[in-house]
Amino acid sequence: KFSLGQNCLTMLPNQGTIGFLSLLFAFVLLLMAGLPNEKREIEDQLLSDIDGRVLLHREFEPEFINEEEYIQYLAKKLSPKRLATWQNNRTGTTTLQMQQFLHLHHMKTGGTSMDGLLNCAMRRLKKDANEVIAYMNIHECGLSHYRSCRDGEKSTCRDKINTSAILSYCAPLMDLETFGWKSSDDLPAASNAFSPESNSTNIPNSMTVTNYRYSSEGIYTQKPHAVTVLRHPVHRVWSMFRFRTKACYKCTPLKDIYTAIDIGNISEITTDEICISQLLNHQTHNLLSYSDSTNLTEREMLEDATYNLKNFFTMVGLTEEMNDTTTMVGQVFPWMNETMPGSNISCTMSHRNASPKNNRCGRDGGHWDLPSEPDNETRVAIEKHNAIDIKLYEEAVQQFHYQKVALTIELSDSE
Repeated sequence: KFSLGQNCLTMLPNQGTIGFLSLLFAFVLLLMAGLPNEKREIEDQLLSDIDGRVLLHREFEPEFINEEEYIQYLAKKLSPKRLATWQNNRTGTTTLQMQQFLHLHHMKTGGTSMDGLLNCAMRRLKKDANEVIAYMNIHECGLSHYRSCRDGEKSTCRDKINTSAILSYCAPLMDLETFGWKSSDDLPAASNAFSPESNSTNIPNSMTVTNYRYSSEGIYTQKPHAVTVLRHPVHRVWSMFRFRTKACYKCTPLKDIYTAIDIGNISEITTDEICISQLLNHQTHNLLSYSDSTNLTEREMLEDATYNLKNFFTMVGLTEEMNDTTTMVGQVFPWMNETMPGSNISCTMSHRNASPKNNRCGRDGGHWDLPSEPDNETRVAIEKHNAIDIKLYEEAVQQFHYQKVALTIELSDSE
């Protein structure tokens, strides 16, 4: 026996075998009491130390004392972003420097509508500012083409993506570096040509470099400005099912598809891995840094996707708040605003890629009229199989709220 009220190692009278065993037992209890925090620290260290598992260096993640400090940080982060260009003095054209803007598109989140806005903004720049824009898009829904491009079988495709200034990217974030787009401030050797201190002759005498982007160390950085839009998982999955009812899911009720996934019979419905992956925490998987998520816990997946959501992307939008998202995009990226001074071209966000009017899943090839919302049983199945996405979406909603507050601060400071 020992007294915890005084010194835990101070023995009371009659110290024989019972006293020794009591002391040993108490000592073990004290050690175990410290294990949870120790274990958590070890897990966190392992998570940050495993090579290749983190897209961005986490040691650079800012730390904030309170919400007010974080919102002030966001106000600076969301300050208007200008496009970096170099000008051809002979032809009068300006060319966008490469790897500047990225839209990461999750299927059925309004990404096609965002791409429509992006394409309008580029047409306006070409017409009104006489700018040369290297644009490329790559979508994993064309899986064969995507993989051959990613794996280098189609070098022309890889080269076009690598040298593009603006990229529409409907694919996992983890593959981005494979296409040559930098997720860090590492620079290609040719980038020295863009340094104002450089005497390099890599730029012809007819060229003038303008509108640099710099890292905190004062050198030109290739890290792109990036935007992504998230949608509530129940709405996104149901929209995907309605959009590809026959082509992907062979007119099978969605709740039956989830049952088939659970018992391992999904191959009887579809073997298309893109179709299947769309139903299972797709937005989280799209934002992971890891090439293999099978060994990750749900906590690790959520932590990594949330980290990238808040730190890789310049801003995050919400499908359910698309009007405010469009306004936000225009504030942060003025060249994508609905209107621009001196231009008569207006760029708006219009709804695209709606569900087909005839999905050919009804009688005699007619339409299976699916409601705009799933029934309760189907909703429960979606929620069960997208639990991580739901938590990630909650993080995105909070981030979006902070961005709205921060942009109000930014606007008031600039007035």
